[in-house]
Amino acid sequence: MRFALLLLLLLTSLYAEDENYLRDRLSKQMIANKNHFSLMPYKKNYIIYSQLFAGMNEVPYNLAFPDETYHFKDSEIQLQVSLMVPLWLDMFGSPLSVYGAYTNRSFWQFFDIDDSQPFRETNHEPELWLSYFYDLYWGDLNAEMAWVGFVHQSNGQFTNLSRGWNRVYLDLYFNYRALSFSFRPWISMTDGAAEDNYDYEKYIGSGELNAVYRWNHMDFGAIYKYSYDGFSYGSIMFDADIPLSNYVSAYVRYFHGYGESLIDYNYRSKTLSAGIVLDTW
Repeated sequence: MRFALLLLLLLTSLYAEDENYLRDRLSKQMIANKNHFSLMPYKKNYIIYSQLFAGMNEVPYNLAFPDETYHFKDSEIQLQVSLMVPLWLDMFGSPLSVYGAYTNRSFWQFFDIDDSQPFRETNHEPELWLSYFYDLYWGDLNAEMAWVGFVHQSNGQFTNLSRGWNRVYLDLYFNYRALSFSFRPWISMTDGAAEDNYDYEKYIGSGELNAVYRWNHMDFGAIYKYSYDGFSYGSIMFDADIPLSNYVSAYVRYFHGYGESLIDYNYRSKTLSAGIVLDTW
């Protein structure tokens, strides 16, 4: 099942038009790049209602505050803000450019009135990468570009609630007609055996496969995070963007696996979410 949608997207793209997500994003990004140090959307910017079918993971909070009583709900609001900025474009006249980004993702217990509607978890993710744009074609297959980057992810907590890790990655981007896809393997720079650190790479994954299929201005995506420790770990996420206007799209997403948030890195979640996403561009 984990590869089912990726295979389906590949097969359906054989009969698709040439419109695709990655090419559209890059063309608009090149226009935005002309404004020096302009802030641009990076990952999706959204607000969504989420239903947690596997229940709330209360174990970390019980360990950190054993004398407290919680009223966490199995439904919450998720918010994400993600922006990127060009730092050095076309270095020395070459197709190399440097970008930086920051993503903030929050999990808001909006329906937990008894505990004053707390934000139970917020993940911070600064990122820096070198982009090489080569734009090669083999028939309908287009190898667009490659990134080499560094990303830090943490939740800004302390003691038993603290989570954080660092990664270096290689990201390869491709187009095939209406299908855009990328392959991102990474290497964790965090020692899972060290005190206050955990085996994120085992549970969250060792890399990811990302695919987006565009049809009639709607985007249907899948992200599979794989783990070298076996198919029992990692995660799969399916989502869909359906435009409502030039600025807002309806957004639906299903997540199954580990690491939906850092506090849940070793907790298997099953989450169905729906809401709105701001237009990527």
